[in-house]
Amino acid sequence: MNCPKCNSFVQIDPPQHATNVAQPSPPSPPRVMLGDESIGSEAVTEAGMSVGDLPTESSDAAGDSGPLIAPPLASETSFESDEGVLPETTGDSEADSMASPGGVDPNELFQARRSGTSKSVAMWIVGSLLSVSVMAGLFIWFRQPDQTAGLPASGLVSNTSDEPIEDVSVNGSAVSEADVESNGNDPAINSGVEVIDAGASAEDDPDAVGMSADTAGGDPMSDDPMSDGNTDSGTLDAGGSDVPGVPNDLMPRSPLDGPPAVLGRDQPNAGPVTKPPPTESEPDPVMELPPEFAQFQILLEMPGQAPDAPPMSEAPVLEDVVLDIAAEEFVDPMLIATPPEEVNIETALKMRLAVSTKGYPLSDLILFLGEATLIPIQLDWVSMDLADVDLRQPVATDSKGMTTIGQLLGRAARSAGLEIETEEDRLTLTLPMEMLQAKTKSLIELEDFGNERGSAETLLDQLNAVVELEPRDALHLRCLTTESLRRLRQHEPMLSDEVMSRWSAAYTHKPTEKLVDDGLPPGWQVLSEGKSGSQLDTAIAMAGLLRRTSRINDATCVINWNDAQRRRLSPGQLVMAYAGEAGSEVTAGEMLERVLDPMGLQVREVDSSHWWVGTSATYDRLPVVVRSEPLGPRRDDVLHRIRESARLVGASLAIEHDPVSDGFLAVMPRFLYRQLPKIIGPEL
Repeated sequence: MNCPKCNSFVQIDPPQHATNVAQPSPPSPPRVMLGDESIGSEAVTEAGMSVGDLPTESSDAAGDSGPLIAPPLASETSFESDEGVLPETTGDSEADSMASPGGVDPNELFQARRSGTSKSVAMWIVGSLLSVSVMAGLFIWFRQPDQTAGLPASGLVSNTSDEPIEDVSVNGSAVSEADVESNGNDPAINSGVEVIDAGASAEDDPDAVGMSADTAGGDPMSDDPMSDGNTDSGTLDAGGSDVPGVPNDLMPRSPLDGPPAVLGRDQPNAGPVTKPPPTESEPDPVMELPPEFAQFQILLEMPGQAPDAPPMSEAPVLEDVVLDIAAEEFVDPMLIATPPEEVNIETALKMRLAVSTKGYPLSDLILFLGEATLIPIQLDWVSMDLADVDLRQPVATDSKGMTTIGQLLGRAARSAGLEIETEEDRLTLTLPMEMLQAKTKSLIELEDFGNERGSAETLLDQLNAVVELEPRDALHLRCLTTESLRRLRQHEPMLSDEVMSRWSAAYTHKPTEKLVDDGLPPGWQVLSEGKSGSQLDTAIAMAGLLRRTSRINDATCVINWNDAQRRRLSPGQLVMAYAGEAGSEVTAGEMLERVLDPMGLQVREVDSSHWWVGTSATYDRLPVVVRSEPLGPRRDDVLHRIRESARLVGASLAIEHDPVSDGFLAVMPRFLYRQLPKIIGPEL
């Protein structure tokens, strides 16, 4: 039996024979020990049942212990202590224990133990393999694509072709167990009769698939595709044998069948398609911000890596020529987030000061008044050029003592023949429309064209009709195009070359490799030279810095306040300019670039006495009136290439061919004019 302490199998001798009173006998050591491990109770029981009778009294008296005896297994109460002491026995029990003499072979018990252990290990291994197989099968089944995509959704469809029908299990058609059980006893299906459910649809039953039955005859058990699909473990085949049904999803696909059908790809054109699962509804749009927070919305759309970089766009291509597009307008969100304080124009013009303006340039006075009042004051430069009004002409205010800024500005405007137009957030100095028409009347008249007046008028009407402008701007364009046509036909000019060089250009086609790659140099170069003056100790207003630097270089500065105000800048914006140390001063162009570049502005040198402040995007889109030299045989090709280039880059263009001079007269943006060498080509 098993020792309750060490769990070893031991042999216990029967107790000594007692005549009168059974005395407890001391425990005797085990005669045989079979290892330190336990032996199953089943093996001990089988061994005990196969032994013979127990030894007799004569054998005990003779001192022959006989073969090893395996007593019956003891219950849990057979041992009273961990020492394995036997309980008291009576004579009757002793007689009963010796009723069947016989012995137990220890080798037989050991072999029984080994065989039981081997069986347990084998069962464990087999169970593990079965578990892995089942898991692999389930994984393959879940990974298998939808086999029902593209199949007809109505019951059965008869096959009228002569081609054999593939087995349902091979084709991988998925049939639910509910359909198999419901159709298993249907005589119409088993007999191959066509059955169509008129009420079934793909939407009502997405699991319904189309199945076909061969009606050409032959063996019904071999030709009926439902014979295998509808056979379950509880059904019988024609021979009466049990044929367990294998689910179609677990049947392996043949490599000759090709890849499974995917919804939206490789599926048949005919028949309904399984409806895809509904997608998640889109989130509700963001609610509109209140007006006081709407100006900060652009902060949420800042680029991640380079917030100061303008957006990029793909350059258009004209045959083998890559065209450059105009510079993009970009405003730093931080400038928008910190707008300047609002200025009441009426209140600001009531400020009083004493100033002497005898001989002070008009443009410089405008910058000073803007700095003092924080009011942007725009100059109508084109109107003043066409009316021959110099920006730098000295103006006198005839003021004595303290006077308001409004009175000072009004006297200066009347001295130059200008009027003041008040807008919501700025002032504009321009010529009255009647005065502008009177001063430009001689420019737009065509008396000097002589016999060519009719063709000139027709050409100018066609050119100006393409561009829709305000009356003042339309008058500006009429004057410039008329003067350009006058120069194109080599008549006596009426406007000075200095004025025409600012708003028009004469194109002569002399392409070089550098011009084709880089384009024509801009008419208004970015300021790079000039004197910066002495280093300032304190911050200075932006308008004051521009006025001071331009006066040092004997020039006047004109600010495009359309660009500056989009960046929330005012004339009183404080800046700290660095002019360099004594002996190592920086140029005026470098100093102003450091100050204005973070604001997106740049200073361009129009000519030696005029500077212009604005953005590169505005400059690229400034219109210029272009006149060309005679085109020659390529005139149609040149005009087509220019029109096509303007269409590709999205630029407004008005161009007409002059039959008298054989040149073209056009109104185009400046960035397109720079690319004329590579647009027209190497030969004209």
